Amino acid sequence: MLEARGVALSRGGRTLVHDASFLIGRGEKVGLVGVNGAGKTTLLHALRGALDPDSGVIIRPRRIGYLGQERLADDLLAGANDDGEPVTVRDVMLAGRDLARLSAQLRAIEAQMALTSAPEPAEVTVGASSQNGHRGGKRGGASSDEDARERLLWRYGELEERFQQAGGYAAEHQMSELLQGLGLGDVELDRPVTALSGGQKTRLALARTLFATHDLLLLDEPTNHLDGPATLWLMEYLGRYEGTVLLISHDLELLDQAITRVLHLDAMGRSVTMYTGNYSSYQRQREESEERAVAEMERKQEKITQLQTQADWARGKTAKLARKAKVLDHRIERLRDDLPDASALPRRQRLMKLNLPLARQSGRIVFRVERLAKSYGGPPVFQNLSFELERGKRLVVIGRNGAGKTTLLKTLAGMIPPTHGRVELGQMVDIGYYAQEHESLHMHLSLLEEMRLAVADAPVKRSNPPSDTQLRSILGRFLFSGEQAFQKVGSLSGGEKTRLALARLMVGGYNTLLLDEPTNNLDPASRDQVCEALTSYQGTLIIVSHDTEFVEALEPDLALPLAQGHVRYFEASHLAQVSKT
Repeated sequence: MLEARGVALSRGGRTLVHDASFLIGRGEKVGLVGVNGAGKTTLLHALRGALDPDSGVIIRPRRIGYLGQERLADDLLAGANDDGEPVTVRDVMLAGRDLARLSAQLRAIEAQMALTSAPEPAEVTVGASSQNGHRGGKRGGASSDEDARERLLWRYGELEERFQQAGGYAAEHQMSELLQGLGLGDVELDRPVTALSGGQKTRLALARTLFATHDLLLLDEPTNHLDGPATLWLMEYLGRYEGTVLLISHDLELLDQAITRVLHLDAMGRSVTMYTGNYSSYQRQREESEERAVAEMERKQEKITQLQTQADWARGKTAKLARKAKVLDHRIERLRDDLPDASALPRRQRLMKLNLPLARQSGRIVFRVERLAKSYGGPPVFQNLSFELERGKRLVVIGRNGAGKTTLLKTLAGMIPPTHGRVELGQMVDIGYYAQEHESLHMHLSLLEEMRLAVADAPVKRSNPPSDTQLRSILGRFLFSGEQAFQKVGSLSGGEKTRLALARLMVGGYNTLLLDEPTNNLDPASRDQVCEALTSYQGTLIIVSHDTEFVEALEPDLALPLAQGHVRYFEASHLAQVSKT
């Protein structure tokens, strides 16, 4: 089904994978794991054929479905069809099976038939024929209209048969089931995609990928925009999915319930290893393997030391003992050659080092929000929000997908205007905004140029701004080393973009942070580092997150359930709502 033979991959002059070989059989569910920056997304691109390996061979099936972390293409989820009509949810879903074109042709013929069937007023022509006692009319035109309708009906029947053979009518039910499972059950199939929120568009892209007919599914962080029920549904769906699945996810519960094998990408060893079992089983196997390797190494090292002592003692003695020393030297050499491969030994994982200093303190009142509402031409996304937030408080915004959490953060940050009401900032409030889609990053810049821009954008200018050497040192704290400083931002994986966005916040010195899903795409170790940094952060924090453990560790002071529109003290009961956001 999917096979790699001796594959090598590099990026920006850095080797990611060397001599990787593995086989994934038909119907297997495999999780691809490794630390951020190990090269998981790059490997996924190579496996689907979007990137050529430096060496080696990849054998893949013909029909591959892929959902990546990249922002969705405008020509897929926005704009208009060829006929000028807005792209609808139905259009996007049907495109997954190439049914969109047939559906559009059927709709066009239906519109034509509606026009040709409309009654026309009779026409009377006054002229020579009238003088001869004949009434003028459109007999020839009527016949022509009937012929046109017959041709349309014949063409419609032909297209409808092809649509039905391709599963078009059954597809409507299947599409509805997928959308319902992923939390889009209240979205009509005829709704324009431009009316959807960013999270809804991402879930629509996942639904489209699952709806299409593929032999192999490649999914990169598919749960990033899913609430608790939708994540649970996806676990169950992937478990019964008949095709082959290879997915990247830091959702450990998903990996435990949905997969049967784990492909581990070792960033330090630049190697891949396949383990049988789910994620918990993989962790146990890897730990046991590392313990055996260490024990074997220690045993042989101890034996080498013992033999070396004996050889050194015998070397300066009699000729007979000197010969014995040479024999011992040969044994020592064989033992050294037989030492376990260093790549099999446990290595200390490099950790991201994040701290969030404040350049200055804000006034006591940070936000005063009065009767705030926002709409995009239709029903309001949220309305009648009023609250006051004091310095140093931690507020969690709670709401279902599409409820307007991201829109609220952007409105508070001044990035989009409210439809009604107002947002009043307090004195010396410096806002740092983290966007879950990384809109604040500039994909055409290098990492170093991005950091220079972050320094220039800081609200409090430094008298002695950091040099390029210092900025590269800061990048190193976020696990970007050496020539990676000159790599383009657009080439980074989702996890790497997350780390870079956090690095931008660190150099900004902001006293107020608005964070939209800051732990998406992060491996467990990096997620813990973010949690630790935010726990000790001295500024004001407004956060959107569906990660209940993360939110609980932050110990929020306040919660804002958007459905209720009022800020209240955070309680344990709010955690259950967090997982549904």
